[in-house]
Amino acid sequence: MNLIIYEEDWHNFYPLTNLIPLSHLFIGIRTIGENNGRILKTKTVDYIYNRKFLKQKANPDSPTIYLSAQFLITKNFRLPKMDCRLLAGDRTVGLIKYHPPLPENLNEIFQAVKNVDKAIEIPGLILNHPWDFIRYNESILLLHLKNIRKKTKIPPRAEIIGKPTDLYIAPGVRIHPYASFDLSRGPIFIDRDAEIGPFTSITGPCYIGQKTKIEHANIQKSTIGPVCRISGEVESCIFGGFSNKHHQGFIGHSYIGQWVNLGALTTNSDLKNNYSEVRVLIGEKIFNTGMVKLGCFIGDHTKLGIGTLLPTGGILGSFVNYFGGGTTPKFIPCFKWVNQRSIKDYELEKAVQTAKKVMARRNIKMKKSYENLIRNYYKWQTSLSQ
Repeated sequence: MNLIIYEEDWHNFYPLTNLIPLSHLFIGIRTIGENNGRILKTKTVDYIYNRKFLKQKANPDSPTIYLSAQFLITKNFRLPKMDCRLLAGDRTVGLIKYHPPLPENLNEIFQAVKNVDKAIEIPGLILNHPWDFIRYNESILLLHLKNIRKKTKIPPRAEIIGKPTDLYIAPGVRIHPYASFDLSRGPIFIDRDAEIGPFTSITGPCYIGQKTKIEHANIQKSTIGPVCRISGEVESCIFGGFSNKHHQGFIGHSYIGQWVNLGALTTNSDLKNNYSEVRVLIGEKIFNTGMVKLGCFIGDHTKLGIGTLLPTGGILGSFVNYFGGGTTPKFIPCFKWVNQRSIKDYELEKAVQTAKKVMARRNIKMKKSYENLIRNYYKWQTSLSQ
């Protein structure tokens, strides 16, 4: 059986999905696509998305499971031997198709769903907004980490609280003396070639991605993606790959995208003074999140200067350059050059050139396809305001 994950309302996850498919976002220790493919144990995982600036269709030739990218499977289920719709409550989140025609794009999937009568309910979570990643990340970390049971050699002069068997250290990891690992509330997984500096404290459940460096940090219940640089305090967060928080400051209950840089002492609020529900402003629309603890959401390639303060429920788009310190606006659109006195457009060519320089610092050359994606997204975003 093959798996195809299709993207529906990607715009509901602004700013996290500006430049990356929803299925490729981290939750727990994996992306949505990796999670669903691993639990279902399918032969292949393919993707369908249909944005004006980012398109991909599939070409299935054998029985296939189709799943919405907004659905996160939490347990395998018995596959029926006939075509059927997949439900989460009363909401259709996919279908199983044994017989041709096999859908190749989003419209064909929706049509196939209408033509299938049988339906079964499957176990999992529906993600509707960016804050759902923060809402569910701790429980998904526990789900992913409970199945990792490999022998680990405990590093000398490391402080272990809880069961040592709940600490998994992958090959190539370097752990300096006086690092502390609190396993009393959940396991910790440190992935290949990561480095944990001295006087760092990590509280589980937690995942530290490949080749990430943690220095003088206090990290709790978080997912840190690959090739990040993290210092200071991080609580209940998700960091996409290649992002830097290499100085003191607090980031809590937030999702930080890829290639983001947080200047020294950057700090966000994740709790209102009156302890009321956090509301989020995206564009001109206000969303009630149903969460009391919620921080910020930062799009890919955004850079924040020293002393930046982020409001509770703040939203910063992709390619935002904020400098001069102080509190940012509650919402900043993509491709903006911002300080306390003004908001200006960030010129596309300058944004692309800066991104190339930043990626080169991690020995990555920007692919032409990725550059085209940035340019096409910019054109699409600009067209919306005309």
